[in-house]
Amino acid sequence: MPDLRVTLGPIALRNPVVCGAGEHVRTARDIRAVIEAGAAAVVAKSANESEAARRQADATAWAFVGEDRAVVEQDAAGRASIFNRSGLVQEPWESWLALLAQADEHARRHDSWVVPSIIPGATAALPGLAAGVEAAGLRWLELNLSAPHAHDGLPGAAIERPGEARRAAELTRLVRDAVAIPVSVKLGIEHHDVTSLARAVHEAGADVIVMTGRHMAFLPDLRTRRPLLGSFGAYSGPWTLPLALRWVAKVRAALGPGVPLAGSNGARDGGDVARFLLSGATAVQVASSVMIEGPGAIGRMLEELSAYLAEQGLDAMDLVGEAADAVITYEEAAMRAPR
Repeated sequence: MPDLRVTLGPIALRNPVVCGAGEHVRTARDIRAVIEAGAAAVVAKSANESEAARRQADATAWAFVGEDRAVVEQDAAGRASIFNRSGLVQEPWESWLALLAQADEHARRHDSWVVPSIIPGATAALPGLAAGVEAAGLRWLELNLSAPHAHDGLPGAAIERPGEARRAAELTRLVRDAVAIPVSVKLGIEHHDVTSLARAVHEAGADVIVMTGRHMAFLPDLRTRRPLLGSFGAYSGPWTLPLALRWVAKVRAALGPGVPLAGSNGARDGGDVARFLLSGATAVQVASSVMIEGPGAIGRMLEELSAYLAEQGLDAMDLVGEAADAVITYEEAAMRAPR
């Protein structure tokens, strides 16, 4: 059997598949289910100190969208995109931390991790939130700088998605200085240059860089002639995979193979997990598949990845960066073209 174990910077994982944050991991029961399904780690639904951001979750809704841009039923949505509107965890911060700490005790028994996710709200509160994660006994923290709803949420909802490298570095440094545990930083894709953001957060102390978050979108419903869900929303699906892979490969080329990267956005099967690894990621966050199929999606993807690795005669770590490191320039491609 192939060895699925990977090393993501200071973090040892039993396999490269991590359950990403979202509505599907907002309760202790949800988190335990994906751990028991085989996830190497679970990034819990994002939270912060903002009461307005918690109220925004009252507007949570989602729809599955087929290739013809029409809404489809969940059980028919294996390759569908997801259009959604959301907010942060509605549980008060301290009780949410206690729930996650208890879930992480369960994760330890399964050689897994529970990872709290913080979206910046009030800057002054950020170091205290981070320190509280470590004080609760949790072992890994993700700083989510990719919140897709940051600019379309309720007025006063404290959710920040920085698009400028200096601000991203400032927020990362505040968290890095507050804790000794590993810190991953998740970046959005809707920026001029994700590479500059990645370099900034790496130099500010991020142990792992995660790319990328979802796109904000708008989709009219042809039947009703009204906006789907009545609003703008976040959008992701299999079509986003090559976009995310590009930034993973670009950041690996810019920062070097020694900077730990995790991929996110678009992986729906074990082959997609392998594509992220080949592009330079060492772990892959998956969320939409779990929303569509339930926790069993994790086990399916691991079986598919294992089958691919067995066919290739490789272990998981053998894939990391192989395709990204083989990229040629357009000039090289022109020189190789037949005359």
